[in-house]
Amino acid sequence: MHLTKRCTAMLAALLFLPPAVFAADLTQRQAQLLANNCVQCHARVDIGAPIMGNPADWKERSKQGEEKLLMNVIVGLRGMPPLGYCSACDEQDFRALIRFMANLPDFDKTAVKGESK
Repeated sequence: MHLTKRCTAMLAALLFLPPAVFAADLTQRQAQLLANNCVQCHARVDIGAPIMGNPADWKERSKQGEEKLLMNVIVGLRGMPPLGYCSACDEQDFRALIRFMANLPDFDKTAVKGESK
């Protein structure tokens, strides 16, 4: 029952995300990595992680730059474990997922559209 409530809450959070969250193209693999890893925390408003596509949550973080955000993902930060639980992610995946979740203005759709794996 607890798992069902958690899944329902995550689905509800995804449904209410702004359309900008879905504007960026991820590969099918990266979308699956997002669903299997990132969404567990970044679609839940109750745990303190920045919410995907919420500009207010990402404003100050984005000012640090992509390299700093990438380093935070790799080494972990506060409640986020190293690699954000995504041991299957490579650097390209992390960069695409960061850009996607933070809705960074320099997101290069062509850089992640093609499947490389």
